[in-house]
Amino acid sequence: MNQNTIDTTFTFRNLESTDALRDHTADKLTRLNKYLLNPAAAHCIFKVEGPRHVAEITLSVKGGKYIGVGTSTDMYSSVDTAVDKIGKQLSRDKERVKGHKGE
Repeated sequence: MNQNTIDTTFTFRNLESTDALRDHTADKLTRLNKYLLNPAAAHCIFKVEGPRHVAEITLSVKGGKYIGVGTSTDMYSSVDTAVDKIGKQLSRDKERVKGHKGE
């Protein structure tokens, strides 16, 4: 089984850094490993803008960058939304590559 690691960096803006949020984000990002063949790097930016909690995740892999932004009133659900958006992009690209190979 191929177990890639995602090298993750975190930036907190107008928000205290918490281990729980880091762990939650890292756990969610490990679900993207099924789409990745090469090692990847993720940069997670957490911002609080008034009542909005914004999670912006940039995933850099060989061959491209994938960006997911989640906004809600709860940072954890913002992270979930951002990771889901990146997952959809990775899935779409994987299907696109499969479609070009033929059967």
